[in-house]
Amino acid sequence: MSVRTAVNGFFFEPVPLGRVAAMRFLAGLYVWIEWWAYMPFIFGHRFVPGELYQPLFIGRVLPLPTPDYWLVTGTLVVMLAAATPMMFGYRPKLFGWILFAAYFEWMVIANSYGKVDHASFGFMTLLLVLCMMPSHAKWGDREHRSERVGWGFKLVQLAVVCTYFLSAWAKFRYGGFDWANSGVFTWAIIRRGTVFSNWLLDFPGLLHAAQWGMIAFELLTPVVLLVYRWKRVQYAIVAFLYCFHVAVFASLGISFLPHLVAMACFLPLERIDPREIARKTKARFTRRDTGHTEREPEPQFESGA
Repeated sequence: MSVRTAVNGFFFEPVPLGRVAAMRFLAGLYVWIEWWAYMPFIFGHRFVPGELYQPLFIGRVLPLPTPDYWLVTGTLVVMLAAATPMMFGYRPKLFGWILFAAYFEWMVIANSYGKVDHASFGFMTLLLVLCMMPSHAKWGDREHRSERVGWGFKLVQLAVVCTYFLSAWAKFRYGGFDWANSGVFTWAIIRRGTVFSNWLLDFPGLLHAAQWGMIAFELLTPVVLLVYRWKRVQYAIVAFLYCFHVAVFASLGISFLPHLVAMACFLPLERIDPREIARKTKARFTRRDTGHTEREPEPQFESGA
């Protein structure tokens, strides 16, 4: 196999269009959840004085206005109004671009007051990629495959992996080996520990080892991209990543929800067809209500001398 063939196979692996419809729905659903359940503090920035606004680099380069009550509220309204038709496949490119622009401003507002999150990097990439996906993508479509879709989702997967890998790089860049040898996990549990993690405070050596394990884990995450030919192995690694985030949420209450939504593009979501599920569910309840169940005919025995 030539290098060119290998590179094309990696970046342009055909992906079913059904996955596009599923990811559009998940992206729109998350947008509706985020503003009131996951990061409600963003909407609260409408009451923050303008002098506290410290825009990110992109906010300084672009002529973005200082957030006030009407800008924050308007951005939220536009974001939700665009997410609804996009998630149900109505003019997904048009409303996808509107959603991306509004969410971009939403993230600038969220991260310009002293704290910058990295959990939304993959999700931002997902929103951008969905704007360029085929408009006719339908749930459950496993027959039609597209290299363009594969290229787009590969970019999202790269963004997801970079969220882990560059996190380890940032630790070394700003703290060297001091991060791994510090008491950062102890501090995190003291600050926001739960019943599932407080007991670890009695085992500082274990927490120290876990910090080194965290760095090793983040540096090894590119493996999930390299095993794309072995889907079961890739799905197993993705399942491990989801389990890792469940453990983090149970221990510290940190969920990385937008990151988890973006990571779903690794999964074969094209196998999900809501209409087919609804049809089978309706048929099952119909058979149960009418009492018509399929049974084998009873054997007939002839009486003879």
